Amino acid sequence: MSIVRPWNVPNQNHKRVTLHDVARHVGVSKSTVSLVLQDSPSVSDKTRERVLRGIDEIGYVYNRKAAALRQHQQDGLMGVIVNGLNTPYSGEILNQLEQVALAGGIVPMFASSGERLEQQEKLVRLYMEHKVAGFILCPVPGTTSSVLDKIWRNGFPLVQLMREVPFGQFPAVVADNRAGTYAATRHLIGLGHKHIAFVGGREDISDYHERVAGYRDAMNEARLSMPSGYVYPIPQSRAAGRQALKAVLDYDARISAVVCFSDLMAYGVLSMSRELGITVGRDLAVVGFDDLVDSRLTYPALTTVRVSTADFARSAMELLQLYIRDQQAPLERRVLPVTLVTRESCGAPQS
Repeated sequence: MSIVRPWNVPNQNHKRVTLHDVARHVGVSKSTVSLVLQDSPSVSDKTRERVLRGIDEIGYVYNRKAAALRQHQQDGLMGVIVNGLNTPYSGEILNQLEQVALAGGIVPMFASSGERLEQQEKLVRLYMEHKVAGFILCPVPGTTSSVLDKIWRNGFPLVQLMREVPFGQFPAVVADNRAGTYAATRHLIGLGHKHIAFVGGREDISDYHERVAGYRDAMNEARLSMPSGYVYPIPQSRAAGRQALKAVLDYDARISAVVCFSDLMAYGVLSMSRELGITVGRDLAVVGFDDLVDSRLTYPALTTVRVSTADFARSAMELLQLYIRDQQAPLERRVLPVTLVTRESCGAPQS
């Protein structure tokens, strides 16, 4: 597992000054700074003066309301908001999250944003009223860093899951999306494909940009052409996969391989291929992303990029529990490794 800088480079001007920053600046322990803020008599006047002067110098703001709120939060409750409860990949992750949370004595409260900002806002407010200990959130398109900052400033730690907000500095657990589509595209190029399309994904979410970037990296490295019609963004669904394949083949009938944003998109591509009389694995190569349970049962079995749902759940819970214990802990972005799983849906192009 690696930790890397986000694709959406954070704006350093909006970085929060933390308790750790104060302790490092003054040259004392974090617990000493905390005792000063709580007006503890166990700290000497000289040390207290140094700490308070350091706080003024670097601009730390102590949120007493948030600190008081944390004392009344229910450590056994966790709010989880994803884009959809019935989408295959989210469903697999939620199942893993439930197992990990319950094993740790935490009860997860699951809800779907339906990809709507107003629904996400309503759920966040509702969970706050129930005094959850923290949030695991797959941010909907349009979510800004100020939205997440407001949650943190109210005393609720959060971890972003699968996606990230633009220009944010918040904990996140994401897949190595760019490496995944790069490996998938390189595999197709290695089989001899030259006309390769990328289909699916919304242009207003972070994982779309990362996956398209991996595809472009491989195509550019091989010096292969990528006309504008080779990339077809569309919110993912089986129906969208059908539509996308028809669109890219109408654009260029020479396309012999398709990299899909997700397995769900790939299922639609397989369906439309049958309808068009195209034999996948011979006439057309198809690669998905996620490695859903059903992907080994499709005909032909789907080549795809595997991301462990168990790793997603475990990493998200580890980070959330870290910030529940210490909301001033250094912010961490975990990038989960991916694996290309080759099956029968990819073959060499027909001459």
